Amino acid sequence: MYKKLNKYFVSTILFTIFNLFPFVVNSQGIWNLTKCIEYAIDNNIDLNIKRNLVSKQIINFDESKAAIYPDLNLGSALNINFGRNIDGTTNDITFNQTISNNIWLSSSIDIFQGMVKRNRILFNKYLLLAEKEESESMKNRLIFNVVTAYYTTLYSIGLEEVAQNQVKLSEKQYKRMQKLVDVGKESLLKTQDLKSQWVADKLNLTKAINIKNDKLLELKQLLRLKANDKITLDTTRNSFEINTLLPEIDSLNYRAINFLPEMKQQNYLLDASKRELAVSKGKISPRLYLSAGLNTGYFNGIELDYLSQIKNNQSQQVRLGLLIPIFNNASVSSDIKRKKIAIETQELKLEKQKEQLYSDIWKAIENTKSAEKEYQSAIELYKFSKISFQSAAKRLETGIANSSEFEIAKQRLFSSEVAKLKSELTYLMYRQILEFYRTGNWNHIK
Repeated sequence: MYKKLNKYFVSTILFTIFNLFPFVVNSQGIWNLTKCIEYAIDNNIDLNIKRNLVSKQIINFDESKAAIYPDLNLGSALNINFGRNIDGTTNDITFNQTISNNIWLSSSIDIFQGMVKRNRILFNKYLLLAEKEESESMKNRLIFNVVTAYYTTLYSIGLEEVAQNQVKLSEKQYKRMQKLVDVGKESLLKTQDLKSQWVADKLNLTKAINIKNDKLLELKQLLRLKANDKITLDTTRNSFEINTLLPEIDSLNYRAINFLPEMKQQNYLLDASKRELAVSKGKISPRLYLSAGLNTGYFNGIELDYLSQIKNNQSQQVRLGLLIPIFNNASVSSDIKRKKIAIETQELKLEKQKEQLYSDIWKAIENTKSAEKEYQSAIELYKFSKISFQSAAKRLETGIANSSEFEIAKQRLFSSEVAKLKSELTYLMYRQILEFYRTGNWNHIK
């Protein structure tokens, strides 16, 4: 009896787990824009690779800072000589086998080397800052792609909703007309026209659903979701006011130059190029260094034991050295010339980035103006199209208008509703782009 109950409870638990697990995996809740952005940032492979490159550059920076300290090396060598060699006690030539052990401790430090190490530290520092800004820039581009995909998907969802409403209207008018035909108050021709319109609207709905599924697929792939993951977007659109006061292009461009990570990255790369030139120039300077060492050893031909020999054979040395480069096959001068060209190239890249930024801001402001005018016109068109459709529907019910007039009014309503939805989402997206240029980040979305 106990075994049967035990099997029953085990099977019940397994059944519960396997039936609830798909629900846990697929139930993601409502996805708003903030959730999509956060998920994309956490799961984007390219962004994680860039974070690893930042960590790697941190190691390079720390390594260059540690290079200014003295090095310290401990070494030992065991030598076994066969045949002709030197006797360690008399320095005479001997043919006997000898065993010796040398031990040394050495340290050295550069006193002066044309500021090479300091400039290398600054070079790696600017590279690290540039890597961090590039990582931030990649994150901003990812957010922009998510924002674009999100609004495009919202538009496709809205397009499907409008198409569904059109199908319901066509179905309603068809069924109402069919009842009138059944009682002999209307001709069969009107019913056929309305049914044809209903079928055409169902085809448009199918196309809208396919477009929505395609855009939803693109969004899921951008978020790196699995094919069986369910995602439901937040389609609620809060009311907003049209802001006709747009920023001036020069003031917005000035702020963007100081805030945007891609601009900071190019400036840091220019600073790094200058420091790299300073490193190359430092190599033509004399090198002044200080070194010290401790040496001792053991030789098997001496009667003293190992520890006694290690103690007695100690020797110390201190060296102050000066190394003056005279001829190096023009490698240093060639390297200096290359670094100067690299600085000029980076200055041109910075200037190109500034021009591109100015062009993008200019275009964003103009697009926002156009989207604002289009949205206002779309609202007005939708109001009149709705009134016209309601009038056509009443006239059709009373027999004053025919099905063709009703279809024309319905299509105008459909087109105006789609235009209003598209212009609204377009305006909201461009407003967020302008806010990004103003602040240098997408935090305003949250």
